[in-house]
Amino acid sequence: MKDFYHIAGISRAPIYSPNSVDNDGAIFLTVLQRLEAMGHQVRVYQEEDLLHDIIQEKYIFNMVRSYEAVSKLQELETLGVVAVNSGFGIENCRREQMTLLFQQYGIPQPESIVCDLEQDFIGAKPNVLSSESSCWVKRADGHTTQANDVVFVSQTSKLPEVLEDFVKRDIDRVVVSQHLQGDLIKFYGVAGTSFFHWFYPSVAHHSKFGLEEINGAPKGIAFSVEQLQTICNKAAEVLAIDVYGGDAIVASDGTINIIDFNDWPSFAPCRQEGAKAIAQAIIQKIEKEEI
Repeated sequence: MKDFYHIAGISRAPIYSPNSVDNDGAIFLTVLQRLEAMGHQVRVYQEEDLLHDIIQEKYIFNMVRSYEAVSKLQELETLGVVAVNSGFGIENCRREQMTLLFQQYGIPQPESIVCDLEQDFIGAKPNVLSSESSCWVKRADGHTTQANDVVFVSQTSKLPEVLEDFVKRDIDRVVVSQHLQGDLIKFYGVAGTSFFHWFYPSVAHHSKFGLEEINGAPKGIAFSVEQLQTICNKAAEVLAIDVYGGDAIVASDGTINIIDFNDWPSFAPCRQEGAKAIAQAIIQKIEKEEI
């Protein structure tokens, strides 16, 4: 293997870091510093630089999310570029693809349905809901960029009003999911490494939009962390991503369901340990390609 590699690091555009610009920037910088401390040479680019054909490096670590940047990254990967995370994996983390892939491969998640608001219903009730159900409505076509891209609906009678708001914002596809009672936990992981971190976001006062308050204070329900990590690593494999994070609900009987899964979140509560594992995963993927 080579003593060092030339690596491109592509940061995330601020619009895709709602209420998290500093934290997303910090994990990017910390991974960069880890790679440089390992002896590798890293050149930094912005997300929009992907569109201008100025990136020459074969190896890329990135936090991009725009449709255009992800598409360009996929194009480069088909030409032999090695990327962490892969553009194909980032695309899979968009809500609709993720929901369908989790259903296909048996990743535990709430009962969910993908709805085309122009064709399926406005005013109708999805069959995943009972008359007394609470639910979540989430934009299906991309990553969350503002608070009303994810909406909690406490009563099904309020669902049409919420859906109309999505339509007014020219969002015609949403995922409607059952609301699950239980302890909300947040997790971070890096596939191919032993790193895994979880915590209760409400206890740590960790929140982007305050939605963590819906489930209230955690009761400390017992669950298997090993099982959670196994589920998360399987989800990462299904989605084809290396660096991940998300949220899960632990039910009163210890059952775990994934309610959100993201490509490369901030790792804010565990930045140094996370960056070490991410740098390790990047070099492992490069060295696998070099064999």
